Amino acid sequence: MSSQLELCSFPEELLEAILAHCVIALPNQPPRPSWTRNLGSTTDSPASPPRGRLAVLLVCKKFHRISIPLYYNTINVQSPRQLNRLLVNALRPNPTLASHVRRVIFAGVWADGGELLRMANDSIRLLDVSIDTTQLAPNVPGQVRDLDAEEFCEGLKELSSLKHLIIRKPNNVYLTQPKPKYVLFAMAAAMHEWNELEYVDLAFRLSDDSGSMLNNFVPGFNAVATTSNPASPGSITALTQSLSTLPKLHTLSTVLPSMWNESILRVSANPALERIILGDRTCRDQGIFSNEQSTNHSILGTGLFFTEAKKHPRLSELIKAGTSIMRTRAHTIDMSRSRDIPSMVSQAQAQAQAQKQAAAAAAASKDRQAPLAGPSQIVGQSRARAVSTRC
Repeated sequence: MSSQLELCSFPEELLEAILAHCVIALPNQPPRPSWTRNLGSTTDSPASPPRGRLAVLLVCKKFHRISIPLYYNTINVQSPRQLNRLLVNALRPNPTLASHVRRVIFAGVWADGGELLRMANDSIRLLDVSIDTTQLAPNVPGQVRDLDAEEFCEGLKELSSLKHLIIRKPNNVYLTQPKPKYVLFAMAAAMHEWNELEYVDLAFRLSDDSGSMLNNFVPGFNAVATTSNPASPGSITALTQSLSTLPKLHTLSTVLPSMWNESILRVSANPALERIILGDRTCRDQGIFSNEQSTNHSILGTGLFFTEAKKHPRLSELIKAGTSIMRTRAHTIDMSRSRDIPSMVSQAQAQAQAQKQAAAAAAASKDRQAPLAGPSQIVGQSRARAVSTRC
């Protein structure tokens, strides 16, 4: 006698695994079709309520209880308004919901982000931050404070359980601007408390701002004279020095530098580091840096960076362990066709023999087509024979 098995009668572990595919937010939300957008709304599509994910929570009480931790597992914040609505409507009235947060993705650096980081400090395992810049009014006298950056960076100090860090930078943001420098300095200082950090993605090219490059290539350059505070290094130098001291850091991934600098070399001094993954701009645009398993993308092992990196054994070992390098003159054989190798060799030998026979036939035909002797040459030959007989 067969009985119909209802979905609610499944074990909760199985239900949780099924509902996770429906409720957990994606790292990169797909764009909504143009016909579904409200023409009178001024907000972006990611700031609108999540579509489809809330429906599972409204099925029954059991689905609601199982899906609530999954719903807040990944917080993908794309605008300041969306972040403010999340805090006002959900986390501030129910602070216990912050304990379910495992991954936080920020499309910018905003003040309310610091409050979110403080509320979910012990539960966050992955932090994905896109560094932006603040547009200031022209001709502003004196030093200007960025309150968004200050409040956000205060929350970075509380992330004691962070394991995966992703730092992104749009093309129109430069590391020499005040806000990116401030955020990178704050992250470098907060890393001294991130003892659980294992994986770091820097989805932009690292440049050396310690002054060593100019000291090596520009005669008479004084790095102290170019900084207002000679005692402190640049933001990238401070960040890489902090990465070199993390006790559990095993993987660093970043964009391949266009020329040699010592930024990655400083991180390679970390004895816990196991591999360095280098990619190109296509890896960054496709989001490969946010996936620990995406290491199959190959790059050419040529250029100024690889030429200098070969001089440092530790750095070369880490790059070989994590980066798939494409050899320019490599010729590989498909081992699945290994049974066909003898026939392929015999075919090559037959082709070589046929080429030799064709060359011999061409030489013979050339000899047969040589021009015959003319009448003057025949008369000269007969006279020479007559002289020889008289003698």
